[in-house]
Amino acid sequence: MRGSSRYYTQMTSADRTPATLREAAARIAEGTLSSRALLERAREAAERHRDLNAIAWVDWEAAGRAADALDAHARSGAPRGPLHGVPVSIKDLYAVRGMPMAAGTRAALPEVGVEAAAVGRLRAAGALPFAKTNMHEVALGATGENPWTGDVKNPHDPARQAGGSSGGAAVAVATGIGLAALGSDTGGSVRIPAAFCGVVGFKPSFGAVPLDGALPLSWSCDHAGPIVRCVEDAALMHEVLAARRVDHGRVARRPRLAVPAAWLAGRLHPAVRAWWEGVLAGLRTRADVLDVEVPSLPQAIGHYTTLVRAEAAFVHRAALAAGGEGFSDAVLAPLRDGECIHAQVYLGAMRERERLRAELDAVLRGHDALVLPASAIPPPPRGRTHEAVEGGTVTVREAVLGQTLPFSFVGLPALAMPAGTADGMPAALQAVGARDRDASLLALGRWLEAGSA
Repeated sequence: MRGSSRYYTQMTSADRTPATLREAAARIAEGTLSSRALLERAREAAERHRDLNAIAWVDWEAAGRAADALDAHARSGAPRGPLHGVPVSIKDLYAVRGMPMAAGTRAALPEVGVEAAAVGRLRAAGALPFAKTNMHEVALGATGENPWTGDVKNPHDPARQAGGSSGGAAVAVATGIGLAALGSDTGGSVRIPAAFCGVVGFKPSFGAVPLDGALPLSWSCDHAGPIVRCVEDAALMHEVLAARRVDHGRVARRPRLAVPAAWLAGRLHPAVRAWWEGVLAGLRTRADVLDVEVPSLPQAIGHYTTLVRAEAAFVHRAALAAGGEGFSDAVLAPLRDGECIHAQVYLGAMRERERLRAELDAVLRGHDALVLPASAIPPPPRGRTHEAVEGGTVTVREAVLGQTLPFSFVGLPALAMPAGTADGMPAALQAVGARDRDASLLALGRWLEAGSA
């Protein structure tokens, strides 16, 4: 389901940027393209789209020297790996050697190390980490709005939210500021901004990608994952980040896709409902689409909130004990709430997580994936806190994060990919796979993408 982003079209035709990461690395290796040239295109895009506020920090001169060194390696016939010379931006909660880390806050942060393991794997594969991207403060939010760094703005309509917390990463990829980005996803923070910006976001199975050197939000829900332009790029990035092959993934001749129809009833914005029914009609021509019941889905958001807030308060306990200075009011309030969560409530949430995990495991034993909209609403205007859906008025948090958090909560792989528009803005299909079946989910994602090209 190729992206609806107008930037993707510009990047692959007018600017002649390689269509995939693999092609970019191959062209650099053969000498028909250079890492320096790709970096210069990223710099031009960053200047052109400065108002969208994707970039938190960049040193173009230092990045240029690193690009030149990678080009010299390529000329010597010694490319470092499958991402050789490819510019990749990094969400500003990963430690990167030679770059500052603020995580979108003014509060003091706990030490996380010199360089994140995931960034090290990108370097080992030859990638060029060149910039840090803006984010929702300490990753505790899904809108991309931030009083300290300024809002990250949607590239399709700057008056609307870009999504979060990896909003800068998604905007960077959508506008050509680098060819890929490293994000993080605790409840949807890769998939939501990818969906809002018309690009692809992949959250792997829990634990597939190491999080050493990344600022935690909730250690039992945190995932590292890529934001890219197509599913093929997501597969290559995952191979590098997880150090696992995915080429063994296969798709059944006629896949079986599960839809949590009862749970979706009343949840969707009318424009998303109309788009979703069209998506389902198309899927039914190529796959067996079956309605399924997942009884614990409605309770997921409450139990997820308990775990994340309690764990986030523990992560930031030193700053909170010092008075919480440097946190915005919107982030300090849930952190203070997390300090007050009783151990029995926390343990109860963990038990309910196992119940939901068992239900989803049972569904996915008989289906290739669970499919649903990545967001219940189109990207809302910046500053909006509530939105009308079929069943009434809900918070933006429930309408957006509620669609993605159950699958981070239980650690299942999930993929968000562009699949048209709703209300004139990008709309994304979310596909959720069985745990540790990342290769199969990515193969299904390629199949879905190819079927709508």
